[in-house]
Amino acid sequence: MVSYLNNKRNYHVKFLTEKDVALAEAVCANCEDYFLMEQGAPATSQNAQGIITDLPKGKTKRDKFVMAVLDEADKPIGLIDVVADFPKKGQWIIGLLMLIPEERGSGFGKVLYQVIKDWALDGGADSLRIGVLEENKEALGFWSHLGFKKIEDQQHTYGEKEHTVHVMVQEIA
Repeated sequence: MVSYLNNKRNYHVKFLTEKDVALAEAVCANCEDYFLMEQGAPATSQNAQGIITDLPKGKTKRDKFVMAVLDEADKPIGLIDVVADFPKKGQWIIGLLMLIPEERGSGFGKVLYQVIKDWALDGGADSLRIGVLEENKEALGFWSHLGFKKIEDQQHTYGEKEHTVHVMVQEIA
């Protein structure tokens, strides 16, 4: 359980399986702004299912960890997706750290990042990696503030939208 001091509220995470797609759907529906930016359309059930099940090439279900962040009333307020040892051994990729708009800017994202970082260190990681859409200025500022450095740009298409994705890495060991 993560105790979030600013609001004196308690949060916890639930590891998700395919049976928990409704929790992922609830967060995705509340984060419509992100999906409109990313794919030009609101989130679908397939988006939520994909967050839980999609795997990078060469990885298995045992390498991927998807969690719903729940508040004290068990309301889903965020999603975390982490893949261990991808794209290389010792580097963990944060596929997603998404909070509903009401929780953004409160400092809670930094708390979750620290939990991910500590967990990755315990799991043998020496660095963290993330891809951030170029137009997602708030996320770029967040990850840069935490010490992530851009190592390359990649072109990706999501839905009907093409994007420049800034690949960012932070050494943690």
